[in-house]
Amino acid sequence: MNTIEFLQISSAVVPDREALVEVGGNGKRITYMDMYPLVVKLANALTGLGIERGQKVAVMSVNSADYVLTYYACAMLGVTFVPLNYRAKDEELAHMLNVSQCQAIFVSDRYMELLDRIRPSLTHTQSFIAYNGRQSGYLGYDDLIASAGDDEPWVEIDDHDATILMFTSGTTALPKGVQLTYQDMTVYVTNQQPADPEIHDKLLVSAPFFHIAGATAMMLAIWSGRTLVILPTFTPELWLEAVHQEKATHAFVVPTMLKRIMEVPNFDNYDITSMRSITYGAAPMPYEVVRRACDIFPPKGCGLINAYGQTESTSTLTFLGPEDHDLSTDLENKERRLRSVGKSMPDVEIGIMDERNRLLPAGEEGEICVRSDRVMKGYYKQEDATSSAIIDGWLHTGDVGKVDEGGYLFITGRKKDLIIRGGENISPGEIENTLEGHPAVEEAAVIGVPDPDWGEVVKAVLVLKPGQSATPQEIIEYCKARLASFKAPQYVAIVHELPRNALGKVLKNDLRKAYGTATNDVP
Repeated sequence: MNTIEFLQISSAVVPDREALVEVGGNGKRITYMDMYPLVVKLANALTGLGIERGQKVAVMSVNSADYVLTYYACAMLGVTFVPLNYRAKDEELAHMLNVSQCQAIFVSDRYMELLDRIRPSLTHTQSFIAYNGRQSGYLGYDDLIASAGDDEPWVEIDDHDATILMFTSGTTALPKGVQLTYQDMTVYVTNQQPADPEIHDKLLVSAPFFHIAGATAMMLAIWSGRTLVILPTFTPELWLEAVHQEKATHAFVVPTMLKRIMEVPNFDNYDITSMRSITYGAAPMPYEVVRRACDIFPPKGCGLINAYGQTESTSTLTFLGPEDHDLSTDLENKERRLRSVGKSMPDVEIGIMDERNRLLPAGEEGEICVRSDRVMKGYYKQEDATSSAIIDGWLHTGDVGKVDEGGYLFITGRKKDLIIRGGENISPGEIENTLEGHPAVEEAAVIGVPDPDWGEVVKAVLVLKPGQSATPQEIIEYCKARLASFKAPQYVAIVHELPRNALGKVLKNDLRKAYGTATNDVP
């Protein structure tokens, strides 16, 4: 099923309902009746630029209604949509655009300077479209739509074509492209009820659309005939204002967002009684944060849901539902389960495997593996990485955990040593390479340490060269000048040697045991 059909169905069933509402930004409000013709015109405009099925179109922008329209125009043509993480470094963005061979890119004015810096290094991108008016060297988004035809294009797609190519840091220095197909999205989205004139929900999206949680929100809201309430960027005050003013009923947040929302000084002045459920995920949720949330939201009639998933699995694999966050009964068991990520989705099979890919019984710890019809098609142009991730139909998540007798999944670690800060995957290898470029550093290892705001933050464990010295602040500033800010270490430990096994591999678990606290450790 082509995802453009989500919009076609909902525009027929609930034409007068608002489909897209921007809070802040340009403040656009677009009904389903108006959304579909805009998508048709934008699809025709892309065709006029020579873009056709199987090619790629990128977007680098904060969340907006135009962002959503661009995705559905691409879907209408069978064009693969490439949402870019604007927080990536220049060389990462150039890599994403070049390896995916994007023919066109849409950009908001905030990121034009960034795009202009990398533009000379782009090998395939021919069309540059500005969302915000006319700019020198750019086509105007509004001009494209105004001059395009109204005839509906029709393109036959294959369910196994990639509708989205989403880059994730993974465990390598350069991002990997996750291919998510029309089937992946359809299987995930059609778990929900389709558009119904009698049911009007409003989904507040604050996760960026380049994140899997944001991308699936574009699908879920349109399939269900919901109003998608769009925050351009997240602030806790703007989030609360959106709930208060727009009467949002559902939302997804990463743990650090939920914490900041609860910490707003005048939190109780906002009317959030319309909110029926808040889903959180994309990073480990500190227990003290979720425990506090249980005391605040369920008594207000708002259920909490913990969603665990990956980009490679088209988002949610397991969920801990509202009943498990209601601590008015069975307190001891529910407090224990709050440390879990719940039970598997109906279309997902969870398996815990040992190092030989053998399934383990309940209670035993191993790698979390999953089978589902919405597991990614594979990593784009990376067959070796794909064959390592998907073995005999099982996606190996790289996370370590166990399932209890009640079917609840508990995550106990990460096989791949990824650090997840506020929902962003961070590759230790990239940071270690940067650190070892410092003139005073002999060896570097990077681990994640717990943080109540971000879930995890980066800590560098360093061996200095003989006769050299460096302070934690000097190391941190060195990295901030060379890495995206969220990848820079927040803490530094300086040690005499790194623990290694007989083959010379650094023992990260030993480092976590010795230095896994949110402190600077210097001799």
